[in-house]
Amino acid sequence: MRRVTLKDIAARAGVSVTAVSRALNGHKDIAEDTRVRIKELARSLNYQPNIVARSLVTQRSRAIGLFLLGREKGQGFSHPFSGQIINGMLDKLTENGYDLIVFNVNRAPRSGEPSYLDLCRRRNVEGAFFMGLRLDDPWLPELKNSSIPVVALDMPLAGQRAFSVGCDNVSGAYAAVRYLIELGHSKIGMINGHAQAAVSFDRQEGYKAALVDSGLPYDPRLVVEGNFDMETGRAAFARLLAAAPEVTAVFAASDLMAFGVLKEAAERGIRVPDDLSVIGFDNIDMSSMASPPLTTMSQPRYELGQTVGEMFVSACNGKMPLSTVLLKADLIVRNSTASPNQRLRR
Repeated sequence: MRRVTLKDIAARAGVSVTAVSRALNGHKDIAEDTRVRIKELARSLNYQPNIVARSLVTQRSRAIGLFLLGREKGQGFSHPFSGQIINGMLDKLTENGYDLIVFNVNRAPRSGEPSYLDLCRRRNVEGAFFMGLRLDDPWLPELKNSSIPVVALDMPLAGQRAFSVGCDNVSGAYAAVRYLIELGHSKIGMINGHAQAAVSFDRQEGYKAALVDSGLPYDPRLVVEGNFDMETGRAAFARLLAAAPEVTAVFAASDLMAFGVLKEAAERGIRVPDDLSVIGFDNIDMSSMASPPLTTMSQPRYELGQTVGEMFVSACNGKMPLSTVLLKADLIVRNSTASPNQRLRR
């Protein structure tokens, strides 16, 4: 079947091809009755715009690139943390007429390989969103000086066209640890993320500030490093117990690492929350189904994605969004935390 063109609609409507194009693209110099008639004709003829031809004329692809870095095989859109962020971004972009192009890049390009922005230029995207950027990524300086809008999740990326979106990780970690302190805990360990994640520094800062503000000493022995997944959280908790068996509570910088703490505690016969209180960060869907259900700091993941989409819509249309947007994390209390005086020591 032959593709319906602007010329076909123009012949039916008795107007010029230019008038049809301007009516379908919302220009206000076309009379309202003519615009309505042209749109009804386009709908009845099942007219589908030629995106490639349009981009050649307008010099705009109306496409945003997505880079998911550091993901494990099989993860990405289905990852318990990133999936909702991507959904929120995609919904906002779609309702504003943008498409999403996913770049198959899982690590920083090596010397001699095309950079992130090289890949963006090849696909003519109007902007790029990065999840999983590391502090040691060699292409950070290029992103900060990008000629197209670039948005990074949980990574400070200030530049003329570089923006950052994330949760207020400092205040979120502070609230988590203060809650444990208010329950009566004074020996609180932290399972942090790896050292090349900006959020690791922010959440440790909040952890330390909550202790100091409550008159408790900060003990670096009580902070051990994981990698934002269950197995490294489990191994980190084992190291924490070896260094400081007196801990009565643990703040994990991600729910997945908190699940590792719960698993290791169960295998050691440590009862949660009777012997140990555990609090996570993210409020992924599985946190309410953990055993016991996990107390955690809830990140507004879908809203984060919507915010990213809004930033691109503004930046790609000549408006200047805020350089950094931080959303609030909320405390969700479940059954993995309790006052230490409820513990029944064996």
